[in-house]
Amino acid sequence: MKERTKELHCLQQIEQIVRANAGGIDDILQNVVDTIPFAWRHSASAIARISRGERIYQTGDFDRCLSVLSVQIKANDNVCGLIEVGYTKSFGLDDEGPFLLEEQLLLDTIATRIGTLIGWVMAEERLINTHREKIALYRRLILVLGSVTEMRAPYTAGHQKRVADLSVAIAEQMGLPEREVEGLQLAASVHDIGKVVVPTEILCKPTRLTRHEYELIKDHAQAGHNILKDVDFPWPIARIVLEHHERMNGSGYPNALPGEDLLMESRVLAVADVVESMCSHRPYRAGLGIPAALDEISRNSGILYDAAVVDACKVLFNDKGYSCRP
Repeated sequence: MKERTKELHCLQQIEQIVRANAGGIDDILQNVVDTIPFAWRHSASAIARISRGERIYQTGDFDRCLSVLSVQIKANDNVCGLIEVGYTKSFGLDDEGPFLLEEQLLLDTIATRIGTLIGWVMAEERLINTHREKIALYRRLILVLGSVTEMRAPYTAGHQKRVADLSVAIAEQMGLPEREVEGLQLAASVHDIGKVVVPTEILCKPTRLTRHEYELIKDHAQAGHNILKDVDFPWPIARIVLEHHERMNGSGYPNALPGEDLLMESRVLAVADVVESMCSHRPYRAGLGIPAALDEISRNSGILYDAAVVDACKVLFNDKGYSCRP
């Protein structure tokens, strides 16, 4: 009865360790190994070991063991490790040998539980790797699309990259979640992709645009959304691109949406785009400079631009020495 109680206590502890799932698979397996010897009949001489690939988790020098009980660990019917218990001393053999039949069954049970855990870990690792591969693919796609835009309008070369950098800096200054910052960076990197539908002679025109030409330019936000909307990004990239010319008072385009209907990422991009555009040279004018850009967003804070975004942007330039460098 005493031995059975020890075995049940061991299973209970292992289940608690697995369910707690604290510290990752390495810590879990080491904690399981530390628990096992106490359930064996000669616990003072027992050493436990789990092998998983090149990783070894053990409670002592297993090479000193004179007798060993071992069971394969299987995950999804595939052998993925080995669990062993050994004695460092010799004990008189009885009908069952140095290890009890119940101890064999206990080790089988532990191996099954660990196999299930490792199966979960392997599935999670595959999911994480798949996610990373998709993110890398999305980034390459964004890079290509951003390059296409700049090839058609060389005078704005670097504009999207600088807007993306400023957007990220503003978002981080505001303390936005990392996931939102990541999506914002990618959206900002292609926010002008819709300009591929605008005639090159308008994009590169060295004089001010006519009203009709300006209306054609304004189509780029909707066009950008149309290009990106069918890509299954894990961020709302198409929507951010669509909204980056909307304004807080509803005077923007293409849908005249009020501020409360806009994503925060869109509000950040709107400010970053205005500031960088005013600081940079255009064929029809020289760059207006940082003071003029900050004056624009300050005068229209809470009107055209989100006030919190404006404040964060001003902190970057006035207090932290940020610069929109070509």
